[in-house]
Amino acid sequence: MSIMSRYSSKLGTTFDCQCGRKHSIPLKTVIIQKNAAAQIPDLLARESLGKKGLMVCDQNTWPLAGNNIEGILVSKGYSIKVCTLHGDPFVNPDERTVVRILLEFDPSMDFLIAVGSGTINDLVRFISFKTGKPYIVFATAPSMDGYASTVSPLLINGFKRTYAATHPLAIIADTDVLCSAPEDMILAGVGDILGKLTSLADWQLGVAVTGESFCDTALAMVNSSVQHVISCLAEIRDKKPEGIKALAEALIISGIAMMLVGNSRPASGSEHHISHFLEMKYLMDGRQPLLHGTKVGMATLYTVGLYNEMASVNPDSIDAEQLIKERPGYDAWCREIRQVFGPIAQEVIYEKGTKDWETGTYEQRLHTIRQKWNKEIKPILASVPPLNTLKGYFDKVGGDFSPAALNIERELIRQALLYSKEVRTRYTIMSLASDLGVLQKYAEKLGLESDE
Repeated sequence: MSIMSRYSSKLGTTFDCQCGRKHSIPLKTVIIQKNAAAQIPDLLARESLGKKGLMVCDQNTWPLAGNNIEGILVSKGYSIKVCTLHGDPFVNPDERTVVRILLEFDPSMDFLIAVGSGTINDLVRFISFKTGKPYIVFATAPSMDGYASTVSPLLINGFKRTYAATHPLAIIADTDVLCSAPEDMILAGVGDILGKLTSLADWQLGVAVTGESFCDTALAMVNSSVQHVISCLAEIRDKKPEGIKALAEALIISGIAMMLVGNSRPASGSEHHISHFLEMKYLMDGRQPLLHGTKVGMATLYTVGLYNEMASVNPDSIDAEQLIKERPGYDAWCREIRQVFGPIAQEVIYEKGTKDWETGTYEQRLHTIRQKWNKEIKPILASVPPLNTLKGYFDKVGGDFSPAALNIERELIRQALLYSKEVRTRYTIMSLASDLGVLQKYAEKLGLESDE
C-alpha cells in the first residue's frame, strides 16, 4: 500500500487537529507515476494558472526532464521561458542565484515550474513567495525532504539561514526519472529520512525542556515515513520502482509534516545542524559541499551515538551550582564563535541572540531537566535506536556514510559536534549535552570512535 494514500485525502484541506490547532495543507496534488510530465498541462488548466510561465532548471535537469516538459507545454499552447542555472558542479542557493532567476522573471508570468531537487526547489519556492506567483515542482531525484516545505534554506553572506517561502501547488515525479537518479542522490534521500530518528527525538526534547509546541499528527506522519523506508531498504538499494517511490513519498510526507506545524521542527534537528555547519565551513574553505542528505546521514551516526551515550546519564550527578559556575559568559562565547566561524561569526551571533544568557534562564533549564529526567527525558533518549541498528540500515541500502568515505577530517567533525548547535536556536540533544557539561567529553569520544 502506498504510504501517500494514507494522507492524500488531506491534501488541499484545512482540519482541526488533536493538538488543538487548525492545520492547513495547501499542497493540492502529488503525482508519482510513469510519464508524469504528461499530466502537467491538465494540472495547470485545472488550477486555472494561466498560460505563461517561467521554468527553472539546471544543466543536469534540463536534458533529463526540462526539455521534455517544455515541449509538452508548448504543444498545448503554453508560453514557457526557461532559466537554466549553471554550477561547478552544483548550483548554490545564494543571493547571486536568486538575482539570476529574478532577472529572467517577468511580472506578466502566471506561474513558475521548478525542475530539479533540493536547490532548485528552494530557490523557486523563495521566488514564488517573493513574487506572489504560484509554482509546481517536477521532482527529479528522491534526494531530500524539502519538496513540500514552506521555507527555503539559503546561503546569504555565506550563512545558511532559513527564510520564509511558500508551498508548491503540486509535486510531480516520474518514477522512471526518479529511478535513473544517481546513486549518491538516492542514498542522500535515505540519509535525510533516517535523520528523522533523531530530529523527532530532538523535537520531543524541546517540548520537555523548553515547552515548545507539539503535534502528534505531524510526528506520526514522519515516523510512519521513516518506518516505511526502513522496510523498503533492499528495494531502494536495487532501484526498484516500488522502493524509489516509497522513498519519494516518505520525503514528501516529511515536508507535509513541516507544512502542518509551520516550520521544519518535525524533520530537522541536531543532525541537520551538523549538516548546515559542514556546508558553511566547506564554502568558507572553497570546497564543494556534499549533498545535503549525505551530510545528514553522516551526522545521524553521531547524533544517534550521542543519544545512546546520554541515555546512561544519572540525573543525580547533575550539579546545577557547579555547572552554572563553570558556564562561559556571553562575551567569552562570542569570542569563541568568532574564532570558530570566522567571517560569518556575526551572523551566528545574531541568529543565536542573547536570550540564553538572561538571568535565570540556564538555571531554570537545569531545574527542568532534573525534574523531568526520569519520566520524560529518559524515555525520549531511550527511543532512539542503538548506533549499530542505524549502521545496519545503511549497510542494507548499500551506503557508506562514514567520515572517512566522505573525506571529512576528524577536526572538522569535532568542531561540528561542539559548535553546530550554535547555528540554530532550537533545543536538541547537543543542547542537552552542553547544558549538562558533557558535550565536549562525548564529542571527543565519538570522534575517536569514528576512526575505528
